[in-house]
Amino acid sequence: MFHLLPIIVLVLLLIYILKKRHDGMQFFKRFNIPGPKPSILSGNLWEIYKRGHMVMQREWHAEFGPIVGYFFGPLPILLISDQELLKTILLRDFHDFADRPVSLERLSDLMGPPKGTGFDESLILLRGQRWKDVRSTLTPSFTSKKLKQIAPEMCTSVDLFMENVGSCFIEGKECDIYELLQALTLDTICRVGMGVDFGVQKDVANSKLLKQVKIMTSFPLTFMALILYSLVDVAAILLSIFLRLKNSRENSGSDPITALKKQCSTIVKQRREKPELRRNDLLQLMIDAQMREAPTNIDALIAGDEADENREGENTTAVPGKISACPFSGEGSRGLTDGEVIDNAFLVLLAGYETTSSALAFITKLLLRFPEVQERVRCELLEATAQGKEFDFDRLQRCQYLEAVVQESLRLYPPVYFFTMRACAVQKVYGSITIPKDARIAVSVRELHYDPDVFEDPHDFKPERFLPENKTSAMSWAWQPFGAGPRNCIGMRFAQMEIKITLAKLLSQYRLSSDREPYHDPNIATNVLPNLQRVKDPLSCKLEKL
Repeated sequence: MFHLLPIIVLVLLLIYILKKRHDGMQFFKRFNIPGPKPSILSGNLWEIYKRGHMVMQREWHAEFGPIVGYFFGPLPILLISDQELLKTILLRDFHDFADRPVSLERLSDLMGPPKGTGFDESLILLRGQRWKDVRSTLTPSFTSKKLKQIAPEMCTSVDLFMENVGSCFIEGKECDIYELLQALTLDTICRVGMGVDFGVQKDVANSKLLKQVKIMTSFPLTFMALILYSLVDVAAILLSIFLRLKNSRENSGSDPITALKKQCSTIVKQRREKPELRRNDLLQLMIDAQMREAPTNIDALIAGDEADENREGENTTAVPGKISACPFSGEGSRGLTDGEVIDNAFLVLLAGYETTSSALAFITKLLLRFPEVQERVRCELLEATAQGKEFDFDRLQRCQYLEAVVQESLRLYPPVYFFTMRACAVQKVYGSITIPKDARIAVSVRELHYDPDVFEDPHDFKPERFLPENKTSAMSWAWQPFGAGPRNCIGMRFAQMEIKITLAKLLSQYRLSSDREPYHDPNIATNVLPNLQRVKDPLSCKLEKL
């Protein structure tokens, strides 16, 4: 009889787990939120695995409307594409949706380095008052005014990219420049964000750092991953072990990520102790930010053009009627620790490497397919540098058509289509809609970007829609490649500046063409990961020297 006891315990445990899972799957039903029927084992992951995350989101919206409840494994996701509701959640009622879901803390385990050497002190994982202190301290480092100071250092990385482009240039032959773009964005963040020259662009094919970062940002929703996501309680541990073993095998036992962070840590300490080692880079701006007392005004947390205007002259006065009162006290605010500086620099690396290179790849594909757009951008750039003037930050900022091309490309192909997530702190009622406490709010970026009521002919590539004279107020909230509200992407200006400098130097020296790219077809084949998308086919082009 006693030999049956372990079996009985296991059966009872299984019944308990299944009962708990079944009750969890009633989360949306209790609040009359529509959505696809979940499986007790995998939620709605099987459909996502078979058809793709983006495809299923689009189909669920078509079937259930702008508010959809579905399950990523056992995790309930409330997917929203209603612009007014999102404006309320992300801005007006931000105090009730200020934190990201607790489940995102698993990311520090999934991304490779062990606890304490990942980015557990970075903005992506911090919550409550500590997040607010760090965000308000860091935000001034990412304004246009401050980024202007680091533009020359960024240009150094872009110049190395241009050397690599020149070395693969053979007249009349096509070459794939996608890996060069990946090396560029990684090298830029290492140099400008972490103060480290890892030589990524000097030997692109053999860069261990580039190989490992590719692994860390390219974990697809395979069948095994589907099973692990379904067993969310053990997924972080198993995925972490898998990634570390894969990293170790492909890098011959070495760990360039750990080496990078150690080197960055040394540089931070040296710069704090020896002022003569200061440099005009993002790392220095973050080190300097440690010396300030964090402001308490929540308007100071938003990154982007409009926020820059409100922050001119370091003025962080609140804009009446824009944001609800700040729930955080501001008492005990302090500067950043060395660990927070390093972890946030590392976050910039992981967040900016794949997204910026993918954005550049999509833009390049579109310019190959729409040569008249490429020519118009080039004419604007050459006019800006007439009479022998060099490219600088201010001249690029005045290139309105270049800006429009970047924004339209990010509308059609946002590299991050699924990440803007918020946790609902208290139950909220908006008319007939009830958002339950602890709901995970996700912004349906793809649906916003293809809303025909905001963007006429949404599937067409029309940069002119983003020119100043054509912009509408609805566009500001329907365009969210970097999120929106006080918790939007803090590095959006950094990424856009790198994109513009790269395009400016590339298009002013070369005319791009390709026999493989269909003329005037904006439909680009994509490789869709659980929350990222990137170009699927090689980025092959001919380079005609100007």
